[in-house]
Amino acid sequence: MKTYGAVEKEDIEFGENGLVPVVVQDFITNKVLMIAYANKEAVNRTLETGFGYFWSRSRKKLWMKGETSGNLLKVVQIRVDCDNDTILYMVDPYGPTCHTGNVTCFFREIRQSQTLKKKYDEEIVSEITSYYENAKIIRRRWVKDGSRKVYEFILNRITKHVPPPSPRTLSWIASEINDRTSDEIDKVVVPEVLGLPIATLVAQSKGKPMAIIRKRPFGTTDYLLDKVKYSSGYEKGRYYIYSVKAGDRILIIDDTISTGGTLISLIDTFQKQGVKIIDVACIMEKEIYKGKQQVLDKFGIQVKTLIKVKKKGEKMYCSIER
Repeated sequence: MKTYGAVEKEDIEFGENGLVPVVVQDFITNKVLMIAYANKEAVNRTLETGFGYFWSRSRKKLWMKGETSGNLLKVVQIRVDCDNDTILYMVDPYGPTCHTGNVTCFFREIRQSQTLKKKYDEEIVSEITSYYENAKIIRRRWVKDGSRKVYEFILNRITKHVPPPSPRTLSWIASEINDRTSDEIDKVVVPEVLGLPIATLVAQSKGKPMAIIRKRPFGTTDYLLDKVKYSSGYEKGRYYIYSVKAGDRILIIDDTISTGGTLISLIDTFQKQGVKIIDVACIMEKEIYKGKQQVLDKFGIQVKTLIKVKKKGEKMYCSIER
């Protein structure tokens, strides 16, 4: 977020009651965490200590967020709006912000607003559908086994970024995957390269680190869990799993599940190494190759997919899994 100059703390416009509204936003996840009020003393204490102070209108006293729960708000930056009458604390929270135990106080929605979300969803789904209807099919040699001769590679905007998709589409997909998968994880794990943009957004939303499964070694065994051979419909190779260890609870995000070859190899290795797979999500499913069913049959894991793609003749059709 760019800033244009700075103002002095004396420029803050406190209201007739001596208070200014304070919006609190997570510096890492960008979630709005809470709204409160501060007087001059609260702002000064925040600047002096680096932790969020406020004025309680009900108790008529100064208070530091987390003083009893331990869920402090470490302030990274303080911004002021264009009228100098509202301020923003950008924070690194030390735990859930809401007294209910939720990460943010804004965990409910107005029921009547659900129609607005539905209308927006329909816009995005229409946009995604148009991407696939105009996608180019590239035929590549089948290398997995002797069951076929040709693999049909879909050159599309969502998972291949050719041409790049709109930012709002990426944000919507990441939000859907975030909502449909567990927050009770230690890491988001993603094979390079094509799933990285979405996985990055999901990891940021969950506030968790992201481990990238590499196609090349770093020349060291530091942080290396295992080496994994894999075979998809059109390529074979080896993955190097770094920065994941036994006992980790992980969410795996991949761009596409078609034959299931990549995921089957990775899941098998993670299970043998004692890694706990909490969720597996894929942006797109090519139904014709039945990889999702193979993962379910072999491991009992239901891969959560968002976009299901079918082909009729030379035309692509897609539907959104809800």
